[in-house]
Amino acid sequence: MRLIISSYLRTLKERDEFDRLLPDLVTAIGYTSIAKPQGGIRQLGVDLPVVGPNPKDGIDELLLFTIKQGDISHQNWDSGPQDVRQSLIEILDVYLLKNVEPAHENLRKRVVLATTGDLKQDTLQTWSAFVEKHAKEAVLEFWGGDKVAELVEQYMLDEHVFIDTDRTDLRKALAFAGERDYSMVDLTRMLLRQLGLDDGGHRLDSSKDGKPLAKAMIRLNLALEMFVKAAQDAGDTKQALIASELFILKAWHRIQCAERAQPKSVYEAFDRMMTTYFDAALHYYSKMAPYMTVRDGMSGYSHESTEYTIVLLEHVGLIASAGLAFALSGGLPDGQQIAGRIADGLCAMLQNMVATASPPLDENAIDVALALLLLVTTGRTSAAKKWLNELCWRLDFSFIRQMDFPISTDSLEDLVDFKVTPDEEMLPVLMGASWLTATLASWCAVLGMDKDYAQLSRGVAERYRTVTPQLWHPDLSSLNAWYFEAAHATTGSTEAPYPLPADPEALRNRMRSFLQIKERDVQAASPAAARDFYALDFIACRHYRTPVPARTWYELSAHQQPD
Repeated sequence: MRLIISSYLRTLKERDEFDRLLPDLVTAIGYTSIAKPQGGIRQLGVDLPVVGPNPKDGIDELLLFTIKQGDISHQNWDSGPQDVRQSLIEILDVYLLKNVEPAHENLRKRVVLATTGDLKQDTLQTWSAFVEKHAKEAVLEFWGGDKVAELVEQYMLDEHVFIDTDRTDLRKALAFAGERDYSMVDLTRMLLRQLGLDDGGHRLDSSKDGKPLAKAMIRLNLALEMFVKAAQDAGDTKQALIASELFILKAWHRIQCAERAQPKSVYEAFDRMMTTYFDAALHYYSKMAPYMTVRDGMSGYSHESTEYTIVLLEHVGLIASAGLAFALSGGLPDGQQIAGRIADGLCAMLQNMVATASPPLDENAIDVALALLLLVTTGRTSAAKKWLNELCWRLDFSFIRQMDFPISTDSLEDLVDFKVTPDEEMLPVLMGASWLTATLASWCAVLGMDKDYAQLSRGVAERYRTVTPQLWHPDLSSLNAWYFEAAHATTGSTEAPYPLPADPEALRNRMRSFLQIKERDVQAASPAAARDFYALDFIACRHYRTPVPARTWYELSAHQQPD
């Protein structure tokens, strides 16, 4: 495990990666951070100051970390204002004299040079001489990658809190990272054990609330970061993002299971996990972006094969939920700007990948709803209408032809069977209940696309009567399962058949009436929205394949005008 951790550390950048790990590590050791690392601010060589008792002798001390990346060699020891020696001199000559708080003046002073690499042979004597020269001012130490890996294993993944089974599952997960078909079953087992949950999401041990829960989440974030790095290094940024979804959703569910309000440390630990998700989302989008602007740039050799379209719609859902995460996180720096950039990329993708308008599975209504929500939320309503028009036309045409329509069973086996050997006896089942029809029609009503709405309304009434539009509506009990599993399987209710009256205004009136039902206002009761994590509700829809609540777009109907 130490070798795995050491290898992981060597992949970290100094800013926003290694300097995020160190505060968690020193907290696990028993120190308390005085200030968090901040980029772009002159800190007189100190990237992380902490205080607390030394774990070996129990003496209270002030630790001052200067953080670097990679190996320390003759080239970066003393060749510029940002190099190692200059940072250490600033700490010794200025920080210790001018910036130490009165409460810490009598504490033992320890200056730590922390890096993800090693102290190279050509700098060993230089370092030793520097330590001896300044021994009276402070104790100087070097924490290289191997030392940090040892401390991580000892204090964050030790045998008391990270049992052998957890270690084994983490090793398996890291070994399979980047494998396309990996189910993440090992990560899930480790998650549930660390969070104190059974397979059904029920809390097993109330003693894990509060500070123990915060520490568990810090450990899990470390495991997540290791898996994300391994998957990205293997070229699978999608898997890294899906794993991040899994961790934040299960962790948030565990917070909701607590019987009492959780301390600030729990939410701070969850913030770190969300940061890992945002980083994974940006990394994934950055890799996808070049293909979005090229006509059929993700298709390989086929423009509209069924397999390609299934994968394509999965990417649409991932991109849309990631964009909503940035758009709906109010405290995130540049969140709106990043959301706009992702929305523009999605617009280009929908325009260049025409297969996105031919969903093969009825459950793709989830991905479609998420994409439309992102586009409308970020002001790309024209692009949303253009794509919705194409979706409606293709859906209507496929139902009339009784070919290439989104099958209601969402079974890949049924899809293959019907493609290879079409069977009229299967039609009533495969063209039965339809989330997508109701989703598209209600979106048309919301966006004032009355002609497109009329096309679907007439089709259901006259040309494909076996199709039964339906929508699922959550209730307040749905929140108990929302962040752990597919909430629609056990909670809420399905409106079937979902009426599509000839007059779209009649449907809009029904939507307004629905908005008055308080028992269905899950958004107002959302614990994620209350903590400014509202995006979690949509990430959960994508991850667990829970239908997006229609109420989220019903609320837009009062602000739209017919075409």
